[in-house]
Amino acid sequence: MIARSVSLLLFSTLAIGGVAACGTPTGDPPSTGGDEASTSDVGEVESGTSESETDDSSGTDTAIDTETGTDSTGTDTAETPLLPDGRGNYVVSMFGGASTTTRWSIVRTLVLSPVDATHGTVGSESWAWHQDTFTGDAHVNKVETGYTTAGGPYVGAIKTPLGFQPGSPGTPLQGEYVLDESLLTITWQSGKWDSWELSTPLSHPTTMITLVDSNYEARHGWGFGSRAPLDTGATMSEVLATPNLSFQHLWGNRYDAPDHENLSYFPLSNYLQCSPVAIMVDEPAPLVCDRWHSYVAGDPSVDGRRNFWNQQLGEVGCAEADHPCPDPSCDQTTIGELGGHTLAMLQVLDDDGVFRGWVATEASLHGHYSGGALVAASYWLEP
Repeated sequence: MIARSVSLLLFSTLAIGGVAACGTPTGDPPSTGGDEASTSDVGEVESGTSESETDDSSGTDTAIDTETGTDSTGTDTAETPLLPDGRGNYVVSMFGGASTTTRWSIVRTLVLSPVDATHGTVGSESWAWHQDTFTGDAHVNKVETGYTTAGGPYVGAIKTPLGFQPGSPGTPLQGEYVLDESLLTITWQSGKWDSWELSTPLSHPTTMITLVDSNYEARHGWGFGSRAPLDTGATMSEVLATPNLSFQHLWGNRYDAPDHENLSYFPLSNYLQCSPVAIMVDEPAPLVCDRWHSYVAGDPSVDGRRNFWNQQLGEVGCAEADHPCPDPSCDQTTIGELGGHTLAMLQVLDDDGVFRGWVATEASLHGHYSGGALVAASYWLEP
């Protein structure tokens, strides 16, 4: 009974407050829609190159510039499906499903490569979690990454959704795309398709894509593309050098409950570096009940763009430890036994390889009961 009562408490929706001086939260943390419920290296992926080779009518090779739409002779090749803004490498998060007991979340990469005057190809590595098909409980579905907060105020293990841990590959997908002005449509080999609107809402050299339609119950989705290779990533020091991430959006579902939307920023100014591969929120609150345990980890030499976010409110950990707040005797100084929120993240890098934020999906999977399986998709970016 305690596991169920605790997990119901964990799913209460959080409000977002402001941030004061570094290390001093003045409000609640970035909300992932409730305090919890819960397929490898990004790998070397060939980026969409700036030029592709096609045969002209004379049988000689003609280089097509995918940014300008002209060939090496200066001829306009506007019918060629050029790369959006010349950018071929994307990270994407998605949320969907036909009902509030069959929602799913996906995080994936996209590599767009023009082929000829009729189409371009898409390659993807994809990780997905489904409310209705998982088995086991939180102990099974939230797994250790091998990273900890050693070097920080408290030492805790950093967990991630099952299937996203270091060394666990995503599912490879292949398809084709058509670019029609500001609309990008991808058709996968399975026959599923999704359409995305292109925009450049920020001054950073990136292209944003926002989901507008699909034939497989995709409800919300966002992606960010650049020329930076997908097998490179930013270090935790480079992440911490970034201002608070206040350009954001989140949609999620807790199982057999209404979908929820949150607009919450990511307060990087609250974090300190534990080690070269991990950061955590400085926890100044005197009572454990009032703290927010939040850890982010990743080693770009191993994980590429992948990062692992694990977080939990102190009062939830105390409830799991059978010392429900406001009991001041609670000494649960790290994320509790049921693992907190576990999110799979992919870094957004701009054309110059500078860290600008994350796309993320949550999979905090406890069981098939109301509030017991939280899935969500989100992004946080430097404004």
